[in-house]
Amino acid sequence: MPRNRIAIASCSHASLSQPLWPILSSRRPAAFVWAGDAIYADVFAGLDWRSVGLKLVGDDGGQKRWRFTFPPPSIHQDATPEIIRGWYARQWEGQSGYREFVEGKNEDGKRPLVFGTIDDHDYGANNGDATYRFRRESNLEFMNFLYAGVPSDYDGSGDGVCQEEARCDLFDGVVDASSTLNINGSMSMRNNQNTEQTRENKAKRRRKSNDPMYQRALQGKGVYGVQLFDFSRDPEASTTHDDVLWGNGYWVPEHEALIDPDVIPAKNDSAEPTYSTTHSVAIFVMDVRSNKTPWPNKNTHSTPKQSATITPQDPTKKQTHSPTHDFLGQHQWKWLRSALSNSRATVNIQVSGLQIHPQRFPNDGNILEEWSKFPEAQQLLYDTVLNSGVSSPLFVSGDVHMSQILRKDCVRRQVLDEWDRSEASRMPAMRPLIEVTTSGMTHSWGTSFSSQPKHHRWPLWPYSYFISRTFMTVAHYVLPWRDLVIRTAQDVEREERDGSTSHSGGKIGKQFELGLNFGEFEFDFGENSNVCRLVNNDCNGSDNHFPRDGAVTVRIFGKEANQSPKLEMRWTFGELSGKAPLPGMSASYPKDFTSVAYRLHASQSNQSNLLADWICVPYRDGVVEETSSKRFERCRSYEWKQPLDSKTMLSYFNSSSPFCPSLLVLSNV
Repeated sequence: MPRNRIAIASCSHASLSQPLWPILSSRRPAAFVWAGDAIYADVFAGLDWRSVGLKLVGDDGGQKRWRFTFPPPSIHQDATPEIIRGWYARQWEGQSGYREFVEGKNEDGKRPLVFGTIDDHDYGANNGDATYRFRRESNLEFMNFLYAGVPSDYDGSGDGVCQEEARCDLFDGVVDASSTLNINGSMSMRNNQNTEQTRENKAKRRRKSNDPMYQRALQGKGVYGVQLFDFSRDPEASTTHDDVLWGNGYWVPEHEALIDPDVIPAKNDSAEPTYSTTHSVAIFVMDVRSNKTPWPNKNTHSTPKQSATITPQDPTKKQTHSPTHDFLGQHQWKWLRSALSNSRATVNIQVSGLQIHPQRFPNDGNILEEWSKFPEAQQLLYDTVLNSGVSSPLFVSGDVHMSQILRKDCVRRQVLDEWDRSEASRMPAMRPLIEVTTSGMTHSWGTSFSSQPKHHRWPLWPYSYFISRTFMTVAHYVLPWRDLVIRTAQDVEREERDGSTSHSGGKIGKQFELGLNFGEFEFDFGENSNVCRLVNNDCNGSDNHFPRDGAVTVRIFGKEANQSPKLEMRWTFGELSGKAPLPGMSASYPKDFTSVAYRLHASQSNQSNLLADWICVPYRDGVVEETSSKRFERCRSYEWKQPLDSKTMLSYFNSSSPFCPSLLVLSNV
């Protein structure tokens, strides 16, 4: 039976060994998604040792703030369009196995659909942003790379590509299938008695000229978009060749998916989608480079001053469309909100070149990039995804040359503001947000984190490999990364009990993998089977079986062929959508949530009008156990609505509750 699979990976250097493509081919995913750094086009030019040390970075009302910088930031030379084009050609034409994977060398003629987004190194500028002078040219080179191996836009046999300045829109394009590309690059039009039929046939085929992502790249807006896959359609019923993919996948053209707001014409804004809403997967790719705000030279955005109170939400306050420090830009935020609201897919995956959940040291975005360095943008992304109401959202990221599974749990800000401690026994509804990082197709912390080929050759490779793996292994076990998922034996039992098959791999404990890796997402839509919900440890009675919910299984594979996955976890659609509880949360409510709300409020700039609708915290508590005396001291720091009697105080401090007594906390003293 074909498996419903999609693969995602990032960080591939064309000069290094690429052992993962044969393994990817054997898994036969319906699509492969680049999560950034498909090539390394910029040139490493050394380390900036002058930036190392303790330096003054701010003066807030006479309160000086200092920052210690280490390790030194790297220095890179930006790439030109010609250099970028050359690296893409090397990745495509070399002996890596990528071309064979994309062309789907097999007897049935099927192949995976390839698309994705960029990060800094394929963008052409290390830690690149909107100031990169070749950003439009870089975007267009990336689109050409994505469509490598796809038949011509024009007559189905040539190598013609759409003129960069021509508009090839789906509904009002200048160039269509009735055109031919002349030798000199000009366009000639052939008479066609059935232009509308030609346009309709053209729209059903996946071509660069049809792709709204390509149109946005032409206009200099960036490379962001969405693709939809329907796993319920009969491949034999397809009328075109390029919409039937490996496995059980079927690509849904944009004009049928009706998700991308730039494709939906005004006259059809109320049209209903024709795809299955119970067997479909939508993948949204975000461009975190083309419209990104430059990292400040002074670290004024990442070390918020603590506040004693939280300003209540003002429903009359108008919210801005984009934060002061931003990754996406106003046009992309508007597009993302509309696209998410249009999606009726069963699973909705958001792909980012940078990690979304983590907040790691150092705090300087010039050294370590992640969404938390721009907290307003990170918060807006959480709000946008959760407020959209999409089913089963998942984050996927790249960049960091390793694989991790991360989790945050979220609660509505209004619920936090109105929560009464007299209801301490009743936890509010939580929404989990899972992030899967898959990064390191050719180099990783388990081999050498460096992309420079010299660190993968003698005599440097033994030293480089040892330092890389040792450092990052120790970091995972020593540092308090509370968003890193810990998989328990109970999780394995729950996943196998809720699933149709037993697991084939994965490990217990902290979910990270330092070796070369790619991510596979397999979708089980839960039809025609039941699952046991244990009642008194009895699975035999018919009353204990219920229709099984669909689920997403994530597997992280390494470079060893025919080996079980390095990481593997499974979540039901209900758990990802907040309709069923996801076990494992140990973060303290409301303490941890209130603390995050303080920091978020304090980090906002004076010009910002952004309001947090959701408060998201790492799902694990940082405190293993709090003694009664420590709990007493913590609760004494609050001003209470009424005095505490000795009986209430005694019963509370002899209990294991993490909360202060069941009285309303007004504020910290």
